[in-house]
Amino acid sequence: MAASTEKDSDQIKEITTTCPICFETYKTPRNLPCLHTFCHNCLGSYIISTCKIKQNPVGFHCPICRRFVPAPSFTTEIEKWAELVPINKMVNMLNEKCCDACKRADEEEVASDWCKSCLESLCGPCAKAHKRNVFTQKHELIPIENFQKVSEESESHELVDVLCQEHSNQVEYLCVDHEELCCSRCVCTKHRKCNQIDAIEEASESLRKSEKLEALCQEISQFEEKLVTAKSEAEKNIRYVDNKSDQIREESTELRNKIVNHVDALLENHLSDLAQNVKEQKDRLTSFEDAVSDRQLLMAQYLQTLKGAQKTLPPVLVHEYFKIKRQFRHVKMSGLSKCTVKLNADVCNDLTGILDVTKFADLKAETKSIPLNEIDLTYASMKLVCELDDSNGDVTGGCFLQNGDIILADHKYSQLLHYNNRKLIWRQNFICRVSEKIEGNERSMVIRF
Repeated sequence: MAASTEKDSDQIKEITTTCPICFETYKTPRNLPCLHTFCHNCLGSYIISTCKIKQNPVGFHCPICRRFVPAPSFTTEIEKWAELVPINKMVNMLNEKCCDACKRADEEEVASDWCKSCLESLCGPCAKAHKRNVFTQKHELIPIENFQKVSEESESHELVDVLCQEHSNQVEYLCVDHEELCCSRCVCTKHRKCNQIDAIEEASESLRKSEKLEALCQEISQFEEKLVTAKSEAEKNIRYVDNKSDQIREESTELRNKIVNHVDALLENHLSDLAQNVKEQKDRLTSFEDAVSDRQLLMAQYLQTLKGAQKTLPPVLVHEYFKIKRQFRHVKMSGLSKCTVKLNADVCNDLTGILDVTKFADLKAETKSIPLNEIDLTYASMKLVCELDDSNGDVTGGCFLQNGDIILADHKYSQLLHYNNRKLIWRQNFICRVSEKIEGNERSMVIRF
């Protein structure tokens, strides 16, 4: 039975001291708000891999429970977010099993308890002293053997003390000037020159009584509604992109089939014309060849007749000679021409030009960025700063210069108006047209003077 208990304890220790990403013993364990713990390097690599593809990331999801974890800082690069995630001292304690208080005195004692407030492991004597100290007597101590049970309860309650990020002490004050929670050391050092330092209880009570908490909740709710709308529009846009890509794919395939079918039809007609042309030319060459063969046989017969006539009577010789002479002259002057045929095909330039085409179509994706935190003029409070002359109420835009001057766009007269100290000092005609920006696929305004 004792062996079984020891085995179960080892299994619990292995579960609670093994990183669920690399499956090795924790190295600098970092604890997320959902109480899941990971190695520093494992968590850092995970954060970078999941956030680098997002636009202005504001957090990440826990690799285990997929709960959203807000960014520990919005002014720090995502590569350093893991450094701002608190270290899980309880896991470190399980790995080391040494009393933290004794280690500060260069002593080594086996830890038996864990202080939830100080986040330190304590041996038996130090735990007793901890309970007797007037400043720490209310701290809750947990026996190490109950760590697994306490960890499970913590996951369900998720109640943790708020500690000072700089000194890891329990926060006791609020610096109103900087809106920062601070411990007693911060008050004496970093915030010693601040005008208003309130106790954390007073600050909490002041928030509960004021309308600031409700106003912030209302502002967050309004922004959340915008985010819901933006997400819905993004989902619709994704469906549109999918449908449009399917349409483009179908149209491209259909065009390709039309081109192939048309080229096949052209090729079929071309081969038919080629066969007909070849037949005609071969018939012409065959006819010429037959005519030449007949004349060749006739010439051979003439030679044979003349040679035989030389051995006959004189009247026969003279008769054959003049007869063959007349016939030969007629055959020779009959107009037989030597026939030579050459075949050639001039392919249409439009067909050969397709080999120079480098892409099927010009794909363009027009992206428009609209900030979600635009000013609602319906509820915005405005006041009159100054009145400008010669604007005639046709101003459609403008911008402030670094020296305080203002340039306005007069749409009616297509002019730019430059004001200094409420006086019009410069007027310039311009032509305005909308064009595509070369980089980023954003629409931009081009002004010609």
